[in-house]
Amino acid sequence: GDDVLDGMLRALDEAERGFAGLVIWQTKEPFSFGANLATLAPAVQSGRWDTVEAAVARFQQTSLRLRYSLIPTVAAVRGMALGGSCEFIMHCDRAVAALESYVGLVEAGVGLLPGGGGTKEFAVRAADAVKQGPTGGQADHFPFLRASFQTIAMATVAKSALEAKALGFLKDADVVVMHPHEILHVAIGQARAMADSGYRPPLPPVGIPVAGRTGIATLEMMLVNMREGGFITAYDFEVALAIARVLCGGDVDAGSTVDERWLIELERAQFMALAQDPRTQARIAHTLATGKPLRN
Repeated sequence: GDDVLDGMLRALDEAERGFAGLVIWQTKEPFSFGANLATLAPAVQSGRWDTVEAAVARFQQTSLRLRYSLIPTVAAVRGMALGGSCEFIMHCDRAVAALESYVGLVEAGVGLLPGGGGTKEFAVRAADAVKQGPTGGQADHFPFLRASFQTIAMATVAKSALEAKALGFLKDADVVVMHPHEILHVAIGQARAMADSGYRPPLPPVGIPVAGRTGIATLEMMLVNMREGGFITAYDFEVALAIARVLCGGDVDAGSTVDERWLIELERAQFMALAQDPRTQARIAHTLATGKPLRN
């Protein structure tokens, strides 16, 4: 909720003024269950869309502050780390995760897409994987996108920190610690090491290649087969298609290049379109009332 975002932004300000780095940590599990839907639900139900969009934009801003702050940011993770908290982890310079960490983007279950920079980040990482591949060609783009798409659209939660690396929630450089009581010590060491080596924040990515309309159409074809086979509902199809639009960079030609701001704004626009759909509102209300997802 707003209180956590306020605290995170204040911590970043304080750390930039007088500290070597910032470690985000919980004294016990969970790391976080993500955005507090109960605080957002009244604005959604009363149609105060400007308020909802401002909240989403602030969430995105907080993620980007973690990425581009003047000091190294490290997430010390154990237990459940879902939704918005997973997006924060993905935007930190480094994560130190206990082996028993359960990380995932679960927003599709309530009829939304990851709106705190998570969908954008998967699009960027898919493009990076292409650039680092053996050919760096457009033909190599889609396998990375498809894997990311399935992870987000199926609300997949990693069953361990190692699986979180395989699914793309954690980076290769992130550290997996076997004993959960060691994560804070290791995380502080990581932050100090980055600070001592002359840390400078990364530059925002530009020239990000995207799959565009061709990629969206290919993913849509996959979804049609799943819907007709009864594996997903009609609204699961709509939610997944919104995710595909962001991952593929929107209504542009295949091979077009975009910047991070384009993807962030596309993510927010698709999030808002889903939030205004009565079927998403029904999913949110059902989840808040029962703690279980609604398959409508």
